[in-house]
Amino acid sequence: MTEILDTGIEFGAGEMSYLILHDEVPPTGKTVKQKPDDATLTALADRLAVEAVADLHYEALLTPISGGCLMANGKVVGRVQQICGVTLEPMWTDIDLPFTLEFHPSDMVEQADDADDDVDSDVPEIIQNGQADIGEAVTQLFAMEVPAYPRKQDAEFTGYGQSADEIEAEDKAASPFAALAALNQSDEDA
Repeated sequence: MTEILDTGIEFGAGEMSYLILHDEVPPTGKTVKQKPDDATLTALADRLAVEAVADLHYEALLTPISGGCLMANGKVVGRVQQICGVTLEPMWTDIDLPFTLEFHPSDMVEQADDADDDVDSDVPEIIQNGQADIGEAVTQLFAMEVPAYPRKQDAEFTGYGQSADEIEAEDKAASPFAALAALNQSDEDA
C-alpha cells in the first residue's frame, strides 16, 4: 500500500477522477481501465509541471475487502516530457508502475490516521459517500514517479562553457579564502 499525499483537489474533481461505487464492485471484482483524452493529458502536464504527458493509461482490478473497503491491484503506464537539467534539451521519461491501493471509508481512515503517529505508515485512500476515486489515486501515484531532476542518460556537466585549460587555471588561482586561512594560521603560530 502506498501513501498518497493530500493535493488540495476536491474529491472527485481531479483531471482523471474516476469514481467507483463500492456497492457496484461484485465479490469477484471489477476491472477498470482509463485512458485520458488529449485535453486531460494537457491539464495533467500543467498540474505535474512537465512539458507534456503522453500514452498515459491504467488498468486495475478492484475487489471488495472486509469493513466496506476496496483493494485495487493494477498498473499505470505513461510518459512525461521534461527539460534535462544538464543539457537543457527536451527528454522523455517512461513510467511503468504496478500498484496496490486500499480504499477505506473516510471515518476509518481518520481513526487510523489519528491513532497512528508513525510517519512511515501507509494511510489508505478514502471512500467518500460510498465512492472510491481510483483515477485520482492513480494520478497521484504516477505523479510521484516523475523525476524531480530529470537528466538524459549519459548527460555530463562540462562546466559553464569553459575550456579544460580555463577550468584548471581557475582551480589553481589563489582564493580570497586562502589568504584568510594563511592569516589565521600565522595567528595560531604566533
